[in-house]
Amino acid sequence: MSNCELCGAKPSRYNAEIEGTMMLVCEDCSKFGKVKSPSKVKVIIQETKRPEIQEPQYTFIHGYGMRVKSAREKLGLKQDEMAKRLNERESTLQQIESEHLKPSTVLAKKLERALHIKIVEEESGDSTSESSTNTNNNNKSVKNQSGLTIGDMIDK
Repeated sequence: MSNCELCGAKPSRYNAEIEGTMMLVCEDCSKFGKVKSPSKVKVIIQETKRPEIQEPQYTFIHGYGMRVKSAREKLGLKQDEMAKRLNERESTLQQIESEHLKPSTVLAKKLERALHIKIVEEESGDSTSESSTNTNNNNKSVKNQSGLTIGDMIDK
């Protein structure tokens, strides 16, 4: 059954005229009007499982602020002019260029389109251990995380 059109809390069981409007209401709400008949409407709600849509994750490219600043300057625009074009505050643009603020994905894409640059990369779903690709100060490869020791982490 569907929920009461008046209170929304309980299943509707009656067709009632309330203040000149026909409504499907629960037993409690039926007292507010004239009951015409018990409801013959049966609503079957079948829950369907939708596949989860995973939003892509983005990583900011190293030096994204400098890329934004140099692309803006290349176009001969001041910060306030660029901010107006983006419909954003000048202070927001200042913070992005100084990398004190990472823009939202929407704003990052807006910057990319306006300045014809790339400042975010889509992360691949394949997550590999970061420690297996990093190197220490002696340019020796750091062992895979499973074989990493405290001695490997100490800077000599």
